Amino acid sequence: MINSVRNTVLFLLNKDNRGYISPLEYNHYAKLAQLEIFESYFSEFARQTQLQNTRKRSLGYGDMALQVRNKIDVFSTSATLEYTDVQDGGVVSVGEARDYFTLPANYYKLINLTYNGRVLEEIPKGKFDMIMNSNLNVPSVTYPVFYREGNQIYARPLSIYYTGTTPQTVDNVVETALICNYLRKPADPIWAYTTVSGDPVYNQAASTNFEISENDEVDLIIKICKYAGLAIREADVVTAMTSKESLELQTDNT
Repeated sequence: MINSVRNTVLFLLNKDNRGYISPLEYNHYAKLAQLEIFESYFSEFARQTQLQNTRKRSLGYGDMALQVRNKIDVFSTSATLEYTDVQDGGVVSVGEARDYFTLPANYYKLINLTYNGRVLEEIPKGKFDMIMNSNLNVPSVTYPVFYREGNQIYARPLSIYYTGTTPQTVDNVVETALICNYLRKPADPIWAYTTVSGDPVYNQAASTNFEISENDEVDLIIKICKYAGLAIREADVVTAMTSKESLELQTDNT
């Protein structure tokens, strides 16, 4: 799809000799367009779910909420979180309050964290100290919790620090890694090429295709053309693509 989309975009731009975008520019616009569509999945899923709950959308083949969810689920994955021991003077001291786990680089939205088969409950930072000082629901291996600061995860109890891939037993306690189930960001699309007689020729083996649904190819073309129209200062291209985008949105809302 990465090549067919580019061919369509170049055809539309060159139709009236409006201009040309380089492979580098195309890759940049393709990345922005894919990310924009990817992020729209979540608001669209919420909207379709609301319409379905008010009996304004059908089920079966007309279940739009399910169709959007299927698009999102493609990006569902899991990873063992990396543990960071914040050392004091170079002394190794695992299991301390300042130590943390780091979310994956391609992390987008959290599904859950699991430890030894149990799902950790996320606690807002403002309530974390209250939970830690509670006598009734203090965190334990049977009731693990965590809070987030940026891309850092602070898990409790402090015995959660093992990052190996194979469970181990220490003092009759089975230790497993902290697993993050999450939605990842889509990989950046790359239209790779080799130069033949001074012209770029598509290199499929070195290219990275779009990861969003092929059903969104039209939206991709519209958005890339809009970005390209801004770059080559063609107001009519931007206007035409914006109008087409608005028409698509109106059609989806009916």
